[in-house]
Amino acid sequence: MRKILGVNISHDCSFAYFENGVLKEYYEEARFNKIKHFKPVHPFYQGDYEYEVLKKFNKITFDAVAFVSHDRGNILIEKAYIDNILKQIKCNDVKFYIDEHHLCHSVCGFYFSDFEEALAISTDGGGERIENPEFRVMESIVKINNKSIKKLYQRASNKKTQYFEESDIVRERDIENKVYGFDLKMTNQLIGGLKYLFYSVEAGFPQNCEGQLMGIAAYKDKNTNLDKKVLEIAHKAQEETLEERIQLIKKAQTYSDCNNIILTGGYHLNCANNFKIVKHFPKLNFFVDPIPYDGGTAVGAAYYYEKNFKN
Repeated sequence: MRKILGVNISHDCSFAYFENGVLKEYYEEARFNKIKHFKPVHPFYQGDYEYEVLKKFNKITFDAVAFVSHDRGNILIEKAYIDNILKQIKCNDVKFYIDEHHLCHSVCGFYFSDFEEALAISTDGGGERIENPEFRVMESIVKINNKSIKKLYQRASNKKTQYFEESDIVRERDIENKVYGFDLKMTNQLIGGLKYLFYSVEAGFPQNCEGQLMGIAAYKDKNTNLDKKVLEIAHKAQEETLEERIQLIKKAQTYSDCNNIILTGGYHLNCANNFKIVKHFPKLNFFVDPIPYDGGTAVGAAYYYEKNFKN
């Protein structure tokens, strides 16, 4: 019996246990330590962390453990997290998907869907770094079936790192397909989940409370005691990012005539806009990843390893 463990070492730290290609157990460490959106403390600073989840696997020797991260930008930092976990489990092989964060989102969505082939649309607040350490991938399009997965398009932003000075000037450039094997756009603009995060902060919500911003957006122009400025920001966040997602799906259709669309990445926790997207494209078949945030990448990493998808 083949046993694979997928591990997400970024926020929403998670573990996915597969036997013979079937997900048997899925856990998030936050459910045990009660720290919402738990992100492991780096061993260099506060010593090794003892994972409660891993105690469930102390009698198992895994054929492989597949790790994935949002990409901290330094392999030695990532290695410290990985080494800490490897001290607490037994395994015969190790794989680290260091620059495949968005692919792991896509594979997770594909695993849960019934599609034999699909275009996976992934949108979040920043995944793997690319081209320049200051640029992080915010959205991607991949084509996936049971045998292969192929990157078609990625868009990366440096807005999170403020690499450019604040400016209203749009700086974007396209990287030729022959350089990476897929289309890549670099921008200094807020896009996707990162844009939503910035709007959430502007509205006065604490970090990781984007869902509250989404929830109040529908109250704009209604009789309510909620702050009108905050409602305006919430409405703007919904409308602008919805239009971005619509344009991204239209772009996906220029690469393939496949009508099966997977929505994944943390942005697609946005149920209200997911519904509007589905309504906007009545001829497409949609599946929303049930674990679209980073926790789901543990499922993606394990299944990615198990299927050995060809690029």
